[in-house]
Amino acid sequence: MAFCVAWLCGLTDNRQHVLQPNFEFVPPVHFATTVFPPVPVVEPHFVALSRSTPLDKTFFPRQTGGMAFESESPSPLDALWQQYGRVFRDWDDLTLGRWLAQTLGQFEGRAWRLSHPLVGAYRLAAQVAHEKQIWFKRLATPPAAYAESPCCRAPFLPLLTRDVRTEGLICQHCNEILVPFDEIPAELRPLIEPWANNYEPVHAVAHWDDRQRKRAGNYDAAYESAAQQAEKLLAIAGQELAPKLLDAYAAVIWEDQDECLEVRPEDVRL
Repeated sequence: MAFCVAWLCGLTDNRQHVLQPNFEFVPPVHFATTVFPPVPVVEPHFVALSRSTPLDKTFFPRQTGGMAFESESPSPLDALWQQYGRVFRDWDDLTLGRWLAQTLGQFEGRAWRLSHPLVGAYRLAAQVAHEKQIWFKRLATPPAAYAESPCCRAPFLPLLTRDVRTEGLICQHCNEILVPFDEIPAELRPLIEPWANNYEPVHAVAHWDDRQRKRAGNYDAAYESAAQQAEKLLAIAGQELAPKLLDAYAAVIWEDQDECLEVRPEDVRL
């Protein structure tokens, strides 16, 4: 028994001896510090395009759906249109529906410029109404002259653009094709198609590549000539084509600008 106790004590002493930490003083090591010269900060240099450059297409966007409610890095113009549209988002569904129906009554029987302030306000409200599915809820009754759009069931309000031959007439509520070109009344297609065919090469001048510009010799003169032709063609759309569409539709909106050729609404005189 005494032997066991002594053996346990010895084992305990040995374990304590093993677990004793062994500290040694290690002098600090000093490393040589290299001092590097400061790196100069180079500020990024941005080249601002002139307002008169033919490549500037930032003003007068054609599609409010993309420009008014785009969430990814909106441009200053898009942000401004977002602010304009907030007033309609604050309205309840019934108020918004009634305002749209009453405004459609004001539109009825006339061909409207795309740049008209009332049209711009309606397009913003129509986008909000499309998101909220106002017309699906049947909260307001549009004027009887307006048929139901097959694309979104909103009142039939077409937009005539220079791309009518390929895109047809555009719905002002969902920005989809409202009337394909082949479904435009047969008596109107012979008038619209030549106009669109004449406009296509005029608008293409704004998108010429370097080879085409060199071939033209004086591209600035060619660009200015194309802009003047676009003004005349847009005036024809407003004076002749859009009014004739009223024979088939309650109201029509026509494009009165060409952002690529820098043709503004005030340049298109009727």
